[in-house]
Amino acid sequence: MSWTTLYQDFFSTATPALPSAILLRLAFNVFWAMVLGGVGAWLSRSWARPYRLGLVGGLLVWTLLPGPVSPAYWLGLAFQVPSFAMVLICLYWMLDLFMPAHDRARAWTLEPAQIQVLKGLGLAGVVLGWLLLLDTLALLPFTFYAWGFSSAALAGLALLGSLPWVLRGTAPAARLLSFLVLLVLTLYALTRLPDGNFWDALIDPLLWLVLQLAWLGSVWRRLMARWRGSRATRA
Repeated sequence: MSWTTLYQDFFSTATPALPSAILLRLAFNVFWAMVLGGVGAWLSRSWARPYRLGLVGGLLVWTLLPGPVSPAYWLGLAFQVPSFAMVLICLYWMLDLFMPAHDRARAWTLEPAQIQVLKGLGLAGVVLGWLLLLDTLALLPFTFYAWGFSSAALAGLALLGSLPWVLRGTAPAARLLSFLVLLVLTLYALTRLPDGNFWDALIDPLLWLVLQLAWLGSVWRRLMARWRGSRATRA
């Protein structure tokens, strides 16, 4: 094999590896069940544990039903298949149901550096979503979405995801960042879900909408705090 052939295979997007139809069909309902179950667990976090288990269990069973009776059918029409990132976030919320009280408090307590890492990932998701949207509208001078079918995108993000751990492996925030990125990479490489494109494994329209609203909310709160501070200074 020549270097030219190797280069073309590495960056080629002509024949992407796609998940099997059976796996995709199973993942569709399971992914949406994880998302709705996680949202239910988060919204009911102030309830007693038996009621939370009942709500989450009911959402899981309802979403796993086939056909239009399932909310996954209607959510899929609007948002397609959830990304691995979205599923992992909601799965973490569901695991909160099975943690003892002291472990639950520790799991939800993050260091300031870890909070900054999560905020940085959220901002990166907002930027990535805008790039994909502009590419969908054909407003970019290059084809960004198609890169998600190539091996180059997977290898490049694996390298970037490993850098925090390599450079600052002793810092919990660096390990958290590398773990989250490499976990999504591994799940995608093993399954090629949700549709064979790596960008769709990182972010989906629903997650992008949530991140966008969260970012706008943080900007609004910062502006209001600055405005109130300036009023107090003038007074």
